Amino acid sequence: MQTESQTSIHALYRLIDEECQLAQHSARAEQLQKAILKKFFKASDVVIRQTEREVHITMSPLLSDARSAEINLEIPKARFSTFLQNCIKNDSGSKVFYTNMMRYFITNTIA
Repeated sequence: MQTESQTSIHALYRLIDEECQLAQHSARAEQLQKAILKKFFKASDVVIRQTEREVHITMSPLLSDARSAEINLEIPKARFSTFLQNCIKNDSGSKVFYTNMMRYFITNTIA
């Protein structure tokens, strides 16, 4: 039997897959992707730009204003879903965060 947090993590994986498969990059998908990246990389700001073949990510560390501290990543678009799923931590604190995040997305999608 799965707990609510395990179910939420699996639902989050499915949501990531669905959102990354869409041809059109939605605001909802970007909001979800930014939340995952901010949590994993402890970033204060995340900018995601998608091209036909790659996803370009620029992040600013939470405790730094220095531009030299920016993190720049280029991920092949075909691997972006897997990359995001690998950013999901499976500890108890993270499970609570992701469960609440899924509730937020469900509530704001229905409302």
